[in-house]
Amino acid sequence: GDVQALFDLVNGRTDSPFARAFAAAKKPLIIVGSAVAEMDGGNAVYAALAAHVKTHAARFLTPEWNGFSVLQRHASRAAAYDLGYRPSPPSSGGAKFIYLLNADDIPAHTIPHGAFVVYQGHHGDAGAALADVVLPGAAYTEKGATWVNAEGRAQLARAAVPPPGAAREDWKVLRALGEVLGVEMPYEDTLDVRDRMWEVAPSLVRYDLTEGVSRDVALLGLAAASASASRSVGEKIGKAVFEKPITNFYQTDVVSRASKTMAECTRAFVLGRDHGFSEAEADAEAAKAQAFA
Repeated sequence: GDVQALFDLVNGRTDSPFARAFAAAKKPLIIVGSAVAEMDGGNAVYAALAAHVKTHAARFLTPEWNGFSVLQRHASRAAAYDLGYRPSPPSSGGAKFIYLLNADDIPAHTIPHGAFVVYQGHHGDAGAALADVVLPGAAYTEKGATWVNAEGRAQLARAAVPPPGAAREDWKVLRALGEVLGVEMPYEDTLDVRDRMWEVAPSLVRYDLTEGVSRDVALLGLAAASASASRSVGEKIGKAVFEKPITNFYQTDVVSRASKTMAECTRAFVLGRDHGFSEAEADAEAAKAQAFA
């Protein structure tokens, strides 16, 4: 939908059935997709929504209910924020050295010409194609690790198979790199890494649990996000619309992009091409499907 319609809703300038139902809801819920931060005017959208939630905090934020959430497109971002990672401002002179840690969604045009690129990851996806040096890491089936899903729930995983060839678990690669650079990292095994995680973000080692945000902390965040909001901010957006950031549902990450099955799904359902059968084979497959129907 268009962005102006959202501003009209939160500023009370529409009288649709949905607007009336939303205004009367005892437990209203707003879920903001992370792609909003990537669009023109995204900050204004966040500010307007935060201001609306702050004004109506009695309904949105209670001890039993948190009615304002941001849904991350990549689950790893939730863990990164827990660890304190934040986007850094762009360098005025352009970066000369770039380290891609399992980063395969970096647009090639954002890497400055002449920059030296190191890629650490697996499956040899887009990030590896941009790199001057590749440090092979272990895939999710090849390492004991902590995974954090989109709701911030930490999950413990164990290796099913060893990593192939020269590939190593990510923390081992970074520790070895630290030795080369003369930076000591006090990690001898995975338990040492988890001890450090406990010191930085205890929620990351409280497995299968989620920790809610307190009302006071939520209000502080809303105050910061809504600082630039105004009732006229919607008009400044013009005719902006919310765009879907995912054009191909079947290949959204490094693993699915390396999957033959997902490639066939893309070919058939996204590109609209045939399913790989000849006409005779297609008739035979249709007959089988009908027999089992």
